[in-house]
Amino acid sequence: MKRAFLFFILFIIAFGLSSCTSEENEPKVTGNVEVELFEIKDNIWVHTTYSEYQGERVPSNGLVIKTSEGLILIDTPWNNEQTKELIKLAKSRLKRDFSLAVITHAHEDRIGGIKTLLEDKIDVRSTSLTAQLSEQRGFGKPTLSLEDNEVIKMGEITMEVFYPGEGHSQDNITVWIPEYKVLFGGCFIKSMESKNAGNTVDANLEQWPVSVKKLLVKYPDAEVVVPGHGEWGSIELVNHTLKILQGN
Repeated sequence: MKRAFLFFILFIIAFGLSSCTSEENEPKVTGNVEVELFEIKDNIWVHTTYSEYQGERVPSNGLVIKTSEGLILIDTPWNNEQTKELIKLAKSRLKRDFSLAVITHAHEDRIGGIKTLLEDKIDVRSTSLTAQLSEQRGFGKPTLSLEDNEVIKMGEITMEVFYPGEGHSQDNITVWIPEYKVLFGGCFIKSMESKNAGNTVDANLEQWPVSVKKLLVKYPDAEVVVPGHGEWGSIELVNHTLKILQGN
């Protein structure tokens, strides 16, 4: 796997906001920050940033997609400082600016850097429910709303936004890139190393496995599945998530 990474050591003090990494409602996130890019397909990279929670270094994933009309960002890093560094790194290595961002739900590890995106006049989109929750939680509001099932085209890239139903959160969506058979599951999908459902503060544990089954039916031919945290892999991540939720 080709890996290109640049480390930016910063000291941050983040305020308590809900995220996908703990079962506490308002975790304190502090510590050293790194910003990394990992190429998973031609024109598609995973961006990974880290925060410290209860003495543990916690990674969070999003996507960077290169198109002829600019870069697409799927979810921000944890905070604005990291988002600024990601923008610098992407421009340096990919020779493009971000034109569009899609937020998959209203938690800190998905939308914590939205202020930076809005200041840079980047088109930030989410579902109307995510926008509402984001504003309520003090993150700021995305500029445009998405339908629960919407196709976005930018340059030669097509993305499909899909709302499978409530799960990790009431507003979680996934993003499918059919040309590359890449599925971004976000925090709705668990990594293979995950042993439990993680943060369930905003979860609908009864509906979550039902929603995962819908995702399996929708995208059975996904070749690369990217979870919100941990290593990406194959469609087996979706099956693994279902097993966790069913207690197997």
